[in-house]
Amino acid sequence: MKTFIIILKALLWILGVSFLLISLGLLIEQSFEASIVMLILGIFLIPPTGNFIINKIRMINLDGTHKILQTIDYSDLHTILPVYQQNVLNHKKALTEKQKLRLGRKIYYNTLCTAISDFNLTQNKILKLNEIKVYFNLSDQQVLLEKNRISEKTVKNLVQKCYEDCVLTDLESKQITNIAIFLQFPLDKAEEIKNKIAFSLFNRILEEKISDNRLSPIKETELKQVTRNLKIDHQSIKVFLSDRKIKSLQHSKLLWNLDHGIFPVIYNPSITLARDEQCYLNVNATLIENKLVHAGYSRTSTGVSFRVMKGVNARIGGGRYRPVKENIRETHPGTLYLTNSRMVFNAGGKSFQIPFYKLISHNARGGSLELVIQNKSYSLRINYKETEIFTLALSSSLRQYKNANDHLKIQAMREISMNENFI
Repeated sequence: MKTFIIILKALLWILGVSFLLISLGLLIEQSFEASIVMLILGIFLIPPTGNFIINKIRMINLDGTHKILQTIDYSDLHTILPVYQQNVLNHKKALTEKQKLRLGRKIYYNTLCTAISDFNLTQNKILKLNEIKVYFNLSDQQVLLEKNRISEKTVKNLVQKCYEDCVLTDLESKQITNIAIFLQFPLDKAEEIKNKIAFSLFNRILEEKISDNRLSPIKETELKQVTRNLKIDHQSIKVFLSDRKIKSLQHSKLLWNLDHGIFPVIYNPSITLARDEQCYLNVNATLIENKLVHAGYSRTSTGVSFRVMKGVNARIGGGRYRPVKENIRETHPGTLYLTNSRMVFNAGGKSFQIPFYKLISHNARGGSLELVIQNKSYSLRINYKETEIFTLALSSSLRQYKNANDHLKIQAMREISMNENFI
């Protein structure tokens, strides 16, 4: 049913816009009458303008009974029925049962809107609404129709109000349930509205937390507290977060850990480790080598040319050959490993290792990593994201290699022990 309504609205939009364009074309051709007809049809077919016009037409009261309601103050619940009764007495004509029923529904609706406007549904308000229902002999179905006119909007506005401070208390949650029950609004739909608003707020807070591309233990604990404040259970969060968002969170957490000297450990890597050596990372990398190679010879000649007879020239002289050199680029794909004491590039015959004590400098630009040791440098092409991970881990590894008592790691471990995991 919901899909059908969406399709119907889409068709109305398409037809409405089409009629408006046709109206514009007819106006250009100076077919004014046809243009006006098309304009009216277009306005009626487009849902927002069509609904607005229909609602206004419904409000037109040709029998003059609308004057009976004009002086009613709906904020004063005790005077609603007495004022109505007095206005009926002052009315020139006696009301039919149909007119009374229509006025009764309007009075009930207006009273309901005023009573529910502050979201504070007291027993006195409920009693007055029931009194109006009984007085006009409104059926349960008629009351339900009036409630349905404002139920969804009221529940949504209440939920938004409760979430203004990004905290949903038990009392506020109970208030939402009570309002939904009174308005006979399905509780599952109220929960859906609540979750939608809560997840929207959570997503905004989450984006703020990882705006620097780092997810610290303190931020994780804060996110955990946010889910409790918003009354979102952890299982729902897993369903709500996309795979891309989860990977982004994991990446931000990994970067914070690596920056503070906390590494993952790869067991049984494809390289041989020394005693007490641990392997932290391995990434796909390509070694780039620029070579100057022999590409052949070029000949240069010198000499003198002179005329022997008409049509015949002679030349004397010599020439020499020069070797031609050419720069070429060779690529060698492999795997780059990082341990707690060295880097190893595993690529068959082009494999090499760089112990930390031999490394002079390292520099990352985009998707390339330059490693410099004495009298030699290596250029490696790595995935952009993995370059960031590897260089961050390398800096922390070098820091710990030089100083086993890394204060950043000690502080990070303390922070981890005192906080909660979110992901």
